[in-house]
Amino acid sequence: MDTLSNNIILKLYHGLYDRFRKLKLTTRITVFNVILFAILILFVFLFVTVLTRQFLYYKNRDELLSKRVQVEDFISDSSEQLLEIPDDQRVSYVYERLNKLYLFENYKFIILVSDDQNRTSYTLNRNYYDRFLSGDDTAYSNAFSISLNYNPNTSNGALEFQVYQDNLDVDHALVSSAEIPFGSENASEVFVTRILGTDVMHTTTHLNFTDESKVYVTLFLISALDDDYLMSLNSALFVSFIIGILLLSIFGRYFTRRALRPLVNLSYTAQNINNENLDYRIPSIGTNDEVDTLIKSLNFMLQNLQKSFDYQKRFVSDASHELRIPLTIILGYIDLLKTMGYDEPELLEESIESIESEAKNMKNLVEKLLLLARVENKTFEVNFDRISVTNLAEKIIHECQIIYEDYFFASNLEYHGDIIVDRELIVQIFRALVDNAVKYTDLKGTITIGSKELRKYYEVSITDTGRGIPIENIPNLTNRFYRVDEDRNRKTGGVGLGLAIVDSLMKVQGGRIQIESQEGVGTKISLLFPKDAFMK
Repeated sequence: MDTLSNNIILKLYHGLYDRFRKLKLTTRITVFNVILFAILILFVFLFVTVLTRQFLYYKNRDELLSKRVQVEDFISDSSEQLLEIPDDQRVSYVYERLNKLYLFENYKFIILVSDDQNRTSYTLNRNYYDRFLSGDDTAYSNAFSISLNYNPNTSNGALEFQVYQDNLDVDHALVSSAEIPFGSENASEVFVTRILGTDVMHTTTHLNFTDESKVYVTLFLISALDDDYLMSLNSALFVSFIIGILLLSIFGRYFTRRALRPLVNLSYTAQNINNENLDYRIPSIGTNDEVDTLIKSLNFMLQNLQKSFDYQKRFVSDASHELRIPLTIILGYIDLLKTMGYDEPELLEESIESIESEAKNMKNLVEKLLLLARVENKTFEVNFDRISVTNLAEKIIHECQIIYEDYFFASNLEYHGDIIVDRELIVQIFRALVDNAVKYTDLKGTITIGSKELRKYYEVSITDTGRGIPIENIPNLTNRFYRVDEDRNRKTGGVGLGLAIVDSLMKVQGGRIQIESQEGVGTKISLLFPKDAFMK
């Protein structure tokens, strides 16, 4: 049964939660605000009730003690007359004299005089006591019977208070009973006793006579009016709560929609943006709040997306162009062989050589593209090692002097220490840079390998005395398939991937490249390796 009930509760919860999630954002925010407001009002109810009850308790306590002081002052002033009163008349005398003080003219306070002989003022004004205890203006003398008996067994004495209700079935049925302690003689103690379902505060002062008889004056305070006050206060709070809920439901949704209007407009605008209009930017609202920050972030994202799409389009176009040329040449020679036949040795040899050359170019292009893809997909394994710059420069210069006999190679090393790099990658990078420098440097030109220590980097550079690069082209040199020659002259044999590969290989090692060039003077490409803790 418990499992079934839990399943039903869970299904009901998930059903309500799913429906709530399908509501619009403005509606959900309004509902959240209403729930939060209801919880806040509930806490206010509890806080006000507890605090008010505490306040009323201390207020009633102070009033009761103030009445006791007045009674004690009266007894002190009338002490001589009280001593002359016979023992059996003292209770009625004290009660009559206190009634004349008009201290107990309302139904909040009442006085009860008693002694140790079971004489009480209840017999003198029974209807008044009955109305006070029952909380009604109708006399209950015929409905209630009240028995008051002195109990000397307690430490300072007590009054046993018993209420009976007369009915047809049982005579004198007990409906309530309480013991009212008198407290110590020299202390202003306040007690709370429940009589007929009502908490009654009371305190007792003692009158001691020379014949060792005692009279007790007990002051009662019933807080029925305080309960009415609390009811009125809670009713006012409840009405305020209902009005607040209505106002929050009506105007909260309006103000929420108004506050979220920039976000809604942003959503509509974002839905209309596609790859055809990535150049559109969402206007900033200029408030520098969370929505404005979101707009700026989206504009920045659109800018990056536009660059990526433009780069992707250019990459596809350039790759297609680079592959189309060798394929066209290969297909052209194949058609030529089919047309002219295979009987002409010179034509056959030329065709085979051209097809082989273009196939190698295509293989080289594909390998470079695969290398870049591996680097970008982070599947490229890097093995760091400590390499001497001096040994690296000597190895590269020695190798290049053998391959490129028509060029001069020199070294200008200011830093002779070590760098932390991948040994195979750094050699591959230098070979690509030297090959690039040779292509754009005239015969008998000089290519210099240099090094120096900067504040944050170790710099290893290759400087040539070639024709240089226009300054406006330098930022694009690391883009794929970018070449300075706009007509894409292929006599240099490059496809525009060399520096793109160098840039990617430097990044996977934590470094970067820096290009400086001047037309007619030459080009310097610097490899910067950081000296931070990661590289070390």
